[in-house]
Amino acid sequence: MLSTVAEIIRDLLIFVGVIAALLIALIVVVSKLPDTNPLKRLLTALCYRLGATLAAGAIAIPLEPIPGIDLAYDIGVPIALIWYWFTFFRDAHRTISHTSSHREPSPIANPSERCESQAAVHTASNSNCVAQ
Repeated sequence: MLSTVAEIIRDLLIFVGVIAALLIALIVVVSKLPDTNPLKRLLTALCYRLGATLAAGAIAIPLEPIPGIDLAYDIGVPIALIWYWFTFFRDAHRTISHTSSHREPSPIANPSERCESQAAVHTASNSNCVAQ
């Protein structure tokens, strides 16, 4: 029984270590991306939101004993955090829709559009295109 629990704890610690290593690798890769990269902008905004949420929770602890400030904090901060997180999801949706609308269509998805856009002629290697 004790050895089974020890194996489970060992496996969990290995899992946590691997996830931590992957997180560090992700941070290094994302930090090397250009500032205009949508993934970097999205992850930066996510980090700001997580930091603000953590800070709001840390500030709440010393403010609990003060009666007036406690009430204002308990009402105001959740509203501000909801708005802050709403703007994250709104901007993330805009970023994703903006980048996906600027992509070129895949040549595999619709070969007839590719042929029309390239004004291709019928060849043996490109038998899906119509001769012009």
